[in-house]
Amino acid sequence: MQRRDIAQSVADALFEAERAVDLALEKAALFITHTSTLRRDHNFSAMLGHEGVTAVTRSIETLGQTRVHMMTAHAALAAAAPQIGVRPLTLHGTGTDKPDTEIPPTGEIAPPRIVASSGASSGERAA
Repeated sequence: MQRRDIAQSVADALFEAERAVDLALEKAALFITHTSTLRRDHNFSAMLGHEGVTAVTRSIETLGQTRVHMMTAHAALAAAAPQIGVRPLTLHGTGTDKPDTEIPPTGEIAPPRIVASSGASSGERAA
């Protein structure tokens, strides 16, 4: 097996694992949606199955953390590829482009702006 073939097989396995984590997140979220809808539609108490829903909610958080770890692994493996003489850009991926690395994290929230109320005088500002 050539080095590029080895690297591609590792990349393929990584992409498959990343898809599996995303699918698990999707399925867990759909489960919560499904069970919550059934509970409301049939007027069941929120206490019915609450421990199970809570456990699935915790699993979604854990899957989110797993996704972060998979992205870290992806970056580490891409950085290691040149060590075996392979450029990561030459490997076939999922067909989706990677995001621009210059974009700030989406967790940043712009500070709130103060908007004058319609009844405020020119020197007053609404809280």
